[in-house]
Formats: sequence, structure tokens, C-alpha cells
Amino acid sequence: MLIETSSDLIVSDHVTTLANGVRVDAATLLNGCVLTIGRDGLALYRHLDALQDPLGNGLIRSVALTDAACLPDCSPLIREHRAGYVGLAEGFVLLIGLNDVRLFANKQDALANTHELQRMSLEYQ
Repeated sequence: MLIETSSDLIVSDHVTTLANGVRVDAATLLNGCVLTIGRDGLALYRHLDALQDPLGNGLIRSVALTDAACLPDCSPLIREHRAGYVGLAEGFVLLIGLNDVRLFANKQDALANTHELQRMSLEYQ
């Protein structure tokens, strides 16, 4: 008998609006945390409900994207995901690892691990 398992790190994803009115793609990770991907930033939250907290309770960390790394202003940004690979609009790619998430301009750069545009740690206490 074969046991079917998945190596996907993203359990689900959807487009939502944060408490401050910013539209983002929210990806619920295997550990229950939520990675939000916006046009100009990435953020990690403890759980899905924290996205609607106007005081930012539940926010673990966030990073603003540099001008070179800003994503297209479209929705949804997440186009596909498998294991730790996340294909974004206009060819951008996120690679989710155990300790961080890294943004690349395209699949070739991600595969070669070159020309990283942005990095955000996924570690929290």
C-alpha cells in the first residue's frame, strides 16, 4: 500500500484585505502561520485572525520590498505553489525554506539561487 503525502508548505491561499486596507495574498503555512504577500511587502503572522487586528497583534515580522523587488499591482499574486516553490504574477518566484522566504525575479534565478531580491526570516519565538 502506498501512503500519499504532500510536501506542500502552503495549506491554502486566498486574497484578502488587511486591517489597514492593503490588499494581499494570504498563504496559510503548514505550521499555522500566515505569510502575506503584497505589492510592496511581505509579512508573517501567527494566525489568520491576526490579519484583521488594527493594532498588529500577531504580526511576527514584515519587510518592505525594495523598488527593484516590488511586485505587480494585480490580484491574485500567487499563481501556483508546490512544496516550497511559489510562482507569482509576472514570473516572480518565492522560495519558502525552513528558516526564510526568498524572492527572485524569475524561475531561473530561483533555481540557480542567484540575484535574490529580498529575504525574510520565518523564525519566531
